[in-house]
Amino acid sequence: MFANNRIVSIIDDDPSTTLFFSEALKGFTGITVVDFTDPILALKHFQKYDYAYVLVICDFKMAGMDGMRLLKNIKESNRFVRTILITAAFRMDDNLLREYTKKKIIDGFVQKPIALHDFLKEVDTQLSYYENQKKFVPIG
Repeated sequence: MFANNRIVSIIDDDPSTTLFFSEALKGFTGITVVDFTDPILALKHFQKYDYAYVLVICDFKMAGMDGMRLLKNIKESNRFVRTILITAAFRMDDNLLREYTKKKIIDGFVQKPIALHDFLKEVDTQLSYYENQKKFVPIG
C-alpha cells in the first residue's frame, strides 16, 4: 500500500503549506507522503499505520490540537518515528520545547519561513537518523 512501508506525514492547517511541502518531498525515493490539514485525522491515520511511519512534520499552531500535543501522542505510540515541529509563532513555551526535545518527542525544529533547501536538508537528516537507529534496534 505504501512505498516500502515508509510514510512521511505533513500536518498543517494551511492547505497551501501542506501542498508546498508535499511537492518538495517528491524528490525523495522510497517514501509515501501523506498530508493533513486536520491534526485529529492525522492522528487517526497514524494510529492505523504507525508501523509504516518514519517521519511526521507538524505545524505548532493548529485548531483542534496543537503540534506539540500531537507529536507527544505519536511518540507514545511509536518511539522510533522521527518528528519535526514547524512554527511561524514567535512566542512558544521555551521550557516545554526544551522538555519535549530532551525527551525526544521533538527531533527537529524549523522556523517559518524556511528556505526549501534547509527544509529538505532537515528532512534528509531525520530520514537518515531513522534508518541508522533501525540498524541498532535489538530484534525480539
